[in-house]
Amino acid sequence: MNGPTLALCSSCGIGIRREPTVWRGSGPRPSLLGTLDHPRETREGLRELYAAAVGTKNSDHYLAKFALFDHERRTSAGWHWPAFFVTFAWLVHRKMWGKAALYFLLPYVVFVPVVLLGPTMPLAVAIGCFAYLLGIFILPPLLADATYYRHCERVIEHARAVNRSQEGQLVLVAREGGTSGIVPFIVGLVAIAMLAGTVSAVALPAYQDYTARMKAKQVAIAGDPQSAGRVSTAD
Repeated sequence: MNGPTLALCSSCGIGIRREPTVWRGSGPRPSLLGTLDHPRETREGLRELYAAAVGTKNSDHYLAKFALFDHERRTSAGWHWPAFFVTFAWLVHRKMWGKAALYFLLPYVVFVPVVLLGPTMPLAVAIGCFAYLLGIFILPPLLADATYYRHCERVIEHARAVNRSQEGQLVLVAREGGTSGIVPFIVGLVAIAMLAGTVSAVALPAYQDYTARMKAKQVAIAGDPQSAGRVSTAD
């Protein structure tokens, strides 16, 4: 009997054509290994597609994880330090644009009910904020590898749907996958914003204090020359 990962029939040696199947949610989710439909699309062929989807950066880590997920036909939780320390930058770096946007906007979405319900339901809001902070710091690194695996699968499935050749699929996957060079630009903008905020926090109060002192001195000089002398001495 031919297993789901065999590219050739075990009896006659003829290539087996497999049509992609849609997962209905019952049992383990089928991996791409179960939907290969060309004799060349063996484990090595799939590895080439995964390598193109991941790119050259940290590829050994991801390819090892993907091979494990394919072998077990399911994903599992792990720990991913970049997704813990720089979650948003990691999502952008790996071109998971939708999830990056959700991660960026989620604090603002949570802020609205906190403001509205805070005065009337302080305990519930406190519990909700704690759960939110726990989730936003713990869930991304725990599910990062599995999330990226599903992302790469979708990129590969899209390439396979529009191009039947391995070479054409590799070109499409490399174009849609890989990493983004926008992260250094974002990091630079954040650094500039933080520097500007720090300078403003220090300089603005000092400027306001200086302005107030100058106005007080001008009033004293205009109203009472003796008071102006006292203000000058105090300075």
